[in-house]
Amino acid sequence: MKRIGIIFNPGKARAQTEIKKLTGWLRARGCTAVIVTPSGKKIPKLDCALSLGGDGTMLRASRLLAPLDVPLIGINLGSLGFLAETNPDDAYGFLSEVLAGKYRMEERIMLSVTLHSGRKTTRQIALNDAVIHSGKTNRIVTIAARVNDEFLADYIGDGLIVATPTGSTAYSLAASGPIAHPHLKVFVMTPICPHTLTQRPLIISSEHTLKLTAASRSTTEKPTLTIDGQITFTVANRDHVTITKAEKPLLLITNPRQQYLNVLRTKLKWGERGNSSPAEK
Repeated sequence: MKRIGIIFNPGKARAQTEIKKLTGWLRARGCTAVIVTPSGKKIPKLDCALSLGGDGTMLRASRLLAPLDVPLIGINLGSLGFLAETNPDDAYGFLSEVLAGKYRMEERIMLSVTLHSGRKTTRQIALNDAVIHSGKTNRIVTIAARVNDEFLADYIGDGLIVATPTGSTAYSLAASGPIAHPHLKVFVMTPICPHTLTQRPLIISSEHTLKLTAASRSTTEKPTLTIDGQITFTVANRDHVTITKAEKPLLLITNPRQQYLNVLRTKLKWGERGNSSPAEK
């Protein structure tokens, strides 16, 4: 790997310092460091890219790079950093192994989200989730859901989250959705504060096509479609949203010695006893 892109969060003061260190370190090893602008316009050919920031930076980077088949490495400068593989203190050791070919490449499925509004069609991809919610008002929204054109249910409440396995530990988890292992090819549908107590989260195959039609009782405020918590669209009555698996997954470079269950246990603080339990003794 010789041409390595760097995508960073300009709002984090530490990012500027780390970029200088990273670019110098990479050049000393014969690599070309390429700064990718936040707009993502005219991304040059890259062998891989580094995301320098928090989970938000990783989400933005994933939408830029997945269509280009550019593998991504996350270096966490945020708080939780669930998506990032390493932190600045450990990054150089890990990058040395990557340059030596000692890494694991994972595929993370992404959502292809299409908003059909009259004759206008808008498409986005998402690594974590697509959410239809009531927007700025507290009025309930009704979302008719169809799976492969078969009617599933009317979701009545504050909204509906459709998450990938990667996104199942984000907003969906906070709304009491299940955690799906990132290697699974599924979508997680999690209602937000449903008015029907028996309406629980549902897991469906990512090979299915999901069609969502939203309607609000408000005459002044319309429901909102949010992509990865970063991009928003207004959903008018009779508009519908189609969600399928994106054509290309995100290619994520990970440490072969780092296991997903250990990440879950560490990040979510499921006990502090290491790799064993008193129940096993």
